Amino acid sequence: MFANCLSASALAVAGVLGLSTNVLAAELPAKAPAYKAPAAIAPNWTGFYAGLNAGYGWSKGSADLLASEPLIFIPAQTAGSLPTSLSPHMRGFVGGGQVGYNWQIDRTIGGLEADIAYSSMKGDAVFSVPFNVGNPPMTTTQSNKVNWLGTLRPRLGWLWTPSTLVYATGGLAYGGVKASTNVNVDVAGSCPSANAFCSTGSVSKTRAGWTVGGGVETIITSNWTAKIDYLYFDLGNESYPIVSNVTFGPGGTEVMRADARFNGHIVRVGLNYKFN
Repeated sequence: MFANCLSASALAVAGVLGLSTNVLAAELPAKAPAYKAPAAIAPNWTGFYAGLNAGYGWSKGSADLLASEPLIFIPAQTAGSLPTSLSPHMRGFVGGGQVGYNWQIDRTIGGLEADIAYSSMKGDAVFSVPFNVGNPPMTTTQSNKVNWLGTLRPRLGWLWTPSTLVYATGGLAYGGVKASTNVNVDVAGSCPSANAFCSTGSVSKTRAGWTVGGGVETIITSNWTAKIDYLYFDLGNESYPIVSNVTFGPGGTEVMRADARFNGHIVRVGLNYKFN
């Protein structure tokens, strides 16, 4: 009889425990499913783009001077009163716009870009000497300027990250250049005095050359990118005569020739809008 009571008690306890477990399980909330973030979509670089750029340009600049008149100018150049070359350091703002197209193959980006910009790059150099034995005082002034600059360049780069491109570039450069040379041989006054030999020459042309450089561009939104790049450009040399206000014998009035060189460096930042 005692055994029967113990069995009944055990069954009662088990029933209470089972009921409690069922009630507790019913009160607990169901387990929430694990959150899975959507897979990231890699940026697509392929497509057309257009934008603006602004920066700074600089150049040592140069102009070679060769005297051809034998009475004053050749002796003055031999004696050191007249320079054989001058270096007008050009520097100034450069800014404009660009358009281009990119092709993306995995992490390699190829493309073609054209840009054109206003330039205030300008430099002056002055060489002046007082009177010395056999030579009058002379002042020579050289000015070089790049008025505008354009390029047409392929680009080739590699994606450092899916949204950051490192690239090299190079190709055609073209631009409007200007140079002028003034020589004042101050015999008894200053130009344009009738007693002074005032000699001047200038040139203004559009020249073509080449450029090379590189940069970094990064995607900042789905359609906008920002970049910084460097370009070296070389538009070659331009030769022109320097003519005096005094006629020297049968040789005419050309007393010197100048050969100005137009090359330099540009660093700029830019903003592009992608149309894809």
